[in-house]
Amino acid sequence: MFFIFGIQYLKTHFTHHQRYIIVAVFSMFLPFYMCGGILIFLTLRLLWKGEIQEAYRQIPKSRFIIYFSLLSAIVSLFYQNYYGFVCSIGILVILSFVLYYRIHIDSRLFEYITNCIIVLSIFAALYGLIEYIGILNSYNIDQFEIMIFNRPQDRINSVFFNANYYAMMIEFFVCLTFYKILKIKDIKLEWKKFIYYVAVIGLNLFVLLLTACRTAWPALAGGILIMLIVDKHYKTCACILALVIVACIYFLLNPSKFPRVDNIVAYFMTRAGIWEVAIQNIITHPLFGEGPMTYMHIYPLYHGHPTEHAHSIYLDPLLCFGIVGLLTIAPYIYSNIQRLYRLWKLKVDKTLVALIVSFTVMIFIHGILDYTIFFVQTGFLYLLIASSFDVHKHALKAYESLRK
Repeated sequence: MFFIFGIQYLKTHFTHHQRYIIVAVFSMFLPFYMCGGILIFLTLRLLWKGEIQEAYRQIPKSRFIIYFSLLSAIVSLFYQNYYGFVCSIGILVILSFVLYYRIHIDSRLFEYITNCIIVLSIFAALYGLIEYIGILNSYNIDQFEIMIFNRPQDRINSVFFNANYYAMMIEFFVCLTFYKILKIKDIKLEWKKFIYYVAVIGLNLFVLLLTACRTAWPALAGGILIMLIVDKHYKTCACILALVIVACIYFLLNPSKFPRVDNIVAYFMTRAGIWEVAIQNIITHPLFGEGPMTYMHIYPLYHGHPTEHAHSIYLDPLLCFGIVGLLTIAPYIYSNIQRLYRLWKLKVDKTLVALIVSFTVMIFIHGILDYTIFFVQTGFLYLLIASSFDVHKHALKAYESLRK
């Protein structure tokens, strides 16, 4: 497995365009500031070589990314939201690199980077376990015990800034590994691969428990179930759904066993206060918002809870970008949905469609109570997977030609 990280392997199996993408994927497992720095460097280099411009010429509706980012940057400067201005540039960088990814992705590269992400998730989990042992030692606990802590500094985050961001990355890792299991044609013949994937899922689920992130579990369950439904594995879906129901009944009958149950009311009330501040500001700035990170910019005005965002995927985009801002990026999003729908109609790779849909479902379930998708690593990984329908760009192009 580990030969796939060799430089000679990369040179002989991938173009120099694709090697840029591989470096970007590896960077996701570095601290977020290093990941962001590498993405900026790669994008600027590709811009200098004219590759980014070519991506914008080839990808339909991609110019709306520029309109959206520029509008966001202007609005941020107007309201003196300087963090928002920096985020607007970051959004442009990441989305521009994703366009480059779309024109150079193929089946071999997608298989390679997904394998790498799965392998690297093991190292992230091992790092998280070392971190957890350090937390236990800080409480003078010398033996390994499973303890769920409330304090943010006592919840493992590996290399992903905080526990909630790491939890969302784990959701993606588990879903991606489950996708690989669904791609196995004969488990009896490929039983070693199956055991490897099951072990990776088990390890990631264990460290997910140590992150103490409650929202991740229903999001992950929803993502897996949707993947099975879209890929038409109804019997497996019924079995997993039964396990989910049993788990729910168990926690209803034994509420003290639910992770961090002692602060669940206070947690929800804090969220409700954050949402109230967000709604008040949306009412006063409905058209353009005040740029990314608006909540952090405005919460002192409302004496709100201090935090970076509105902890809701349903509120924060409207709070930050307003109705006009969201409509500006809508044509690009709609174009992507159309291409994904065409791929599903073609029945070329329904498991890939199922993976993309499951990732999206997970962020909308997790996003009810948090906004962990708005981060360098989580956002970048989601955008890469969600844009991977262009693995089959030739089939999509042929389908569009026939329609014309």
